[in-house]
Amino acid sequence: MSTSASELVATIRSWAKCVNEKRWDDLTKYMHSTYNQNGIEYTPESWATHVREHVAPQLGGDIRMNEDSIMVDENAQCVAFSLWLKFKPEVPLLGYQPKDRDVLLIEHGFIWFTDGKLSKGLFMINSDDIRKQLANPSTEYAPSLISEYPVPRAETFLSRQQLEEVLRTYVDIFNARQLAEYTKYVHQPEKMLNNKDLARRIMADTLAAIPDLQVKIHTLIADEEMQRVAVWLNFTGTPVKEYAGLVANGRAVHFTEHATYQFVDGKIQRIWGVMNLDEARQQQQESPMTQAIPVI
Repeated sequence: MSTSASELVATIRSWAKCVNEKRWDDLTKYMHSTYNQNGIEYTPESWATHVREHVAPQLGGDIRMNEDSIMVDENAQCVAFSLWLKFKPEVPLLGYQPKDRDVLLIEHGFIWFTDGKLSKGLFMINSDDIRKQLANPSTEYAPSLISEYPVPRAETFLSRQQLEEVLRTYVDIFNARQLAEYTKYVHQPEKMLNNKDLARRIMADTLAAIPDLQVKIHTLIADEEMQRVAVWLNFTGTPVKEYAGLVANGRAVHFTEHATYQFVDGKIQRIWGVMNLDEARQQQQESPMTQAIPVI
């Protein structure tokens, strides 16, 4: 028997409340008997221990987790989420000493449920944003939040199935490099933003560095009411020049992205995307990199 969408959302919110109140042992009541996060298997008890011993020290004493976006696929018993956190590290993080200042991060991902409890999760943090804040404590950082962007007015609304079909076609034309078809699926392509940067510029810079880049859709959730699609993407390609900490050594790398697409009148109008480039950098390192541990 499936759990209702409202109950799934309530579980995520209760889970986040446990984190805010640092009730680590209470997390177990929301977890299935087996839980897999980013490919690592946990029991509820081992997960609570992991959070208490490894995640909590990164966050310090003052934690505030806030809801940014939640989308639900009730049939798949899956939730796409975006949460933003404010915390003050008290131990070294990503190779930086604590600076006695707040750090902001956005955590994105998908969670699957079994019998109403968390059984699998894919989670992503933009470690580069954390590094920028820790390296330059005086620099103001404002995350690009989905919740701050009201759903635009539109005359044409796509069904959930149509939203999924358009997004899949958009990925197909990217893989085929049919850039002439780009404008058919993008609303005002010369102005479309990915977070706070021009999406077209990000695409051009990425393809210049990794010209054979290919992407596959892992998971996708469409929200008909908000005209949004959340997606987890898997990328593979071989860098031909230095890019975002990657080097051109002739070897292919793979990495993932979580993105939320806003549609207007049947076309993509805005993107909130985060690439986990630490995954690719790690593949080019001889020794393990220091990485942030997902929070939720």
